[in-house]
Amino acid sequence: MRKDIQIAMLAVLTSLLTACWDDDKDDDPSGAERNALIRTEALAVNDSHCASGGLRIIAGYDENQNAQLDEAEYVSSKYVCNDGQQSSDGEGNPIFDEALVGIAFIAKEDVNCPAGGQKIYMGVDKNNNQILDSDEITDTEILCSDGTLNAPESVINALTASPATVVSNGVSVLEATISNASQVDEIQWTDQNGKLLSPRSSSEPHILDLQAGPDLGQFTYTVSIEKQNAGGKQVLQSKSITITVSQAPSATQTVSLETRQVFLPDDFTMSPVTGDISGTVIYGDPKTGSASSRMMAIPTPEETELVGFVAERGALNQGTTAQQILQTMVNAVSQHLPSAGDRIEQLSQTVLENGNVSASYNITLNTAMLPTNLLHLLLQQMAVNVIGGATDTLIPASTEVAVSSFQFDLVVSYNPLQDSLIMTATLVDKNHVGRYADVISATTSETISAALGSTLLLQSDQFTAVEQTRSKADFLFVIDNSGSMSDEQNELSRLTQSFIQTIGASGIDYQVGTITTDSDQLRGVGFTHDATQIEADFIPGTHGSATERGIFFAEKALDPVNGTVTQAGYPRVGASLSVIIVSDEPSQYGNNPPFDPSQNLFVDNGYRVYAIVKPGHASISQYDDLAVSTLGKILNIDLISEYDNFMNTVANNAGATSAGYKLSLAATHQILSSSLSVKVDGVAVQRSTANGWQYYPLSQAVVFTGAAIPAVGATITIAYQYVQTTP
Repeated sequence: MRKDIQIAMLAVLTSLLTACWDDDKDDDPSGAERNALIRTEALAVNDSHCASGGLRIIAGYDENQNAQLDEAEYVSSKYVCNDGQQSSDGEGNPIFDEALVGIAFIAKEDVNCPAGGQKIYMGVDKNNNQILDSDEITDTEILCSDGTLNAPESVINALTASPATVVSNGVSVLEATISNASQVDEIQWTDQNGKLLSPRSSSEPHILDLQAGPDLGQFTYTVSIEKQNAGGKQVLQSKSITITVSQAPSATQTVSLETRQVFLPDDFTMSPVTGDISGTVIYGDPKTGSASSRMMAIPTPEETELVGFVAERGALNQGTTAQQILQTMVNAVSQHLPSAGDRIEQLSQTVLENGNVSASYNITLNTAMLPTNLLHLLLQQMAVNVIGGATDTLIPASTEVAVSSFQFDLVVSYNPLQDSLIMTATLVDKNHVGRYADVISATTSETISAALGSTLLLQSDQFTAVEQTRSKADFLFVIDNSGSMSDEQNELSRLTQSFIQTIGASGIDYQVGTITTDSDQLRGVGFTHDATQIEADFIPGTHGSATERGIFFAEKALDPVNGTVTQAGYPRVGASLSVIIVSDEPSQYGNNPPFDPSQNLFVDNGYRVYAIVKPGHASISQYDDLAVSTLGKILNIDLISEYDNFMNTVANNAGATSAGYKLSLAATHQILSSSLSVKVDGVAVQRSTANGWQYYPLSQAVVFTGAAIPAVGATITIAYQYVQTTP
């Protein structure tokens, strides 16, 4: 704390910090000096002085000199309420010229007071200077708001740790992003025992270069700031972050936001961004050099191709679910793209079991744009935490290249009880998506976060590798054969080979069957893994019924007694079944009885449904609803160029279900998948979709691919962090 707590620290309570007392007034008639004392009493809700509850501050003179304020010695009281209201007893009030009281306001999102509050300082002005000096403070009290106080907005936008998991005696860099930082702010770092820690330098007090000790476990570090805001109020805030010291850490980074901490793979440089935002900008392919500029213009590291952000904000009246809010934000982006012909189109969307939404979009521009400039537009329309808010200007790197086609991936989670929307997003040149596919998947396939202050533990699962070709995956394609489908059928057929190559790389025994939206009869020879036959089956022609009933006929084909698929012996014992519906028209199931997307044969049997459909039909069709309820995925049928990637996803998810190694705690705890570390016979294996491993949150499993598929009998060790409490 600074030496003095000045009267200016609380404009609303200047009357409490008035002039010093008159010596004649403070002595009793016998000439003996009287010592002023202060004590406090908590006030319950509905107290006559404080309807919201609060604190009574009692001042008096220690007449009997026993160093405590007895009830008979009370002279006057002041009342500080939880909602910020103050009052006092009229009689004897001048004693508060001696017994000084000061109040600083605690900003929202404080580690101890999430809704903000007040910190009350009390003491006796012994040196008669009308200032409560730090050595005169005898007591402090904190009143956390119940939401009725008009507390200042958060001043610590984000707190990051890179890395968040270290070995014994390892190093990490902690960095606080502070709104409207100035040289008069006081910033302090402390460990979990309250020990003061020295920042990087006097010019960079917001950065702590941390060296962990030899002990294993979790250790919490806190940054505290004291500043004067634009309204002249003294504002305090503290935010904490946890570092894990582990024998077998994986490379992760942490962003501590308002209510959650988000965990990222160690593939990014994080850079502070201030303004109306709680979050940070992230840059892929990190380069050496400082990313901690304090300017109001944030430079992008040179050679950067992948950019993105992590942020937390409220719903801002944009919806009540993650899906609704996401759609509203995307609409806002569409309206603010530079020119009328620019567009943002949904590629695919997955709704996870916990309600998180993972989505991919194409952004196509008439005039090429630098990635950093487009990222700034996205921040302004999606990440700001107040309507009409603004953030720092982002400065492109000199090596950036303007392009007109981007892929934008993000995952969104929303907690309505806390009005907390968490977003993690990446943006990259469409031509470079393949280069960054694994890091995009690791970052945006699910929200990897935990509540602030959560206890993170380390788990190590061991498996004995089995023969992966014994794992089985069956696929039922339901293809629209009405007159409007010729272009999509041809393209889907052309990309059949990609699907086969992907599923083949996993070493899984697969079979593919095809029906149409007007019949439950299997095409061709039925289920097959022959590429030529599959390609022919995928082209059923365009002379089918204009009443597209994909769900109805898929359900009929899968009837457990009379279904054509069932009678053909599928799905095979031990095989997963994926259903892929392809249609450019809404579903027409019928109403006798109507179809319930949440209670049906697909849900009951764990069949995952994928829908390649038109997003504009969502309000009148049930294909997308069924995909959501079965934890499948949705693809925009008009984006034919994306069929390849989508089929890869379908194949990989099926592989994870049938051939994956399921994490032992995934069903009961929040897994931090960014912390996963995989070894086979003691040798680390890289995270790679082509030749390595990948984690699939829908199946809660790790699956190996290509040359990384372990030999039968090999020992697989998968280490990861998880939140101690259940999700």
